Amino acid sequence: MFKTIRNALLFAAAVHMLYVIVQVVSGMILTMRHVPKSVNAYTSGEILESKVSFGVMASPSGWLYALTFAGSAALYAFAMQPLLRRWAERRKRP
Repeated sequence: MFKTIRNALLFAAAVHMLYVIVQVVSGMILTMRHVPKSVNAYTSGEILESKVSFGVMASPSGWLYALTFAGSAALYAFAMQPLLRRWAERRKRP
């Protein structure tokens, strides 16, 4: 039981770390490849300054992070681990 919980938490941490790494690398690539258009720079600035957005813009809370962490841990514990056990048992058979 302890081993399952430990492996589930490690799996969830690995999934979240992979997600962060992919986001950082893709942001770096998009930033390096961005070429601003100097022809339309002034008009796009005017448009952006005159736009008004209504509503609340908020970043995801810690609850969302905790929920996805628990969800990926549960995915490992209840779906992946039994499949991995079956696969290991089949490989042991001659």
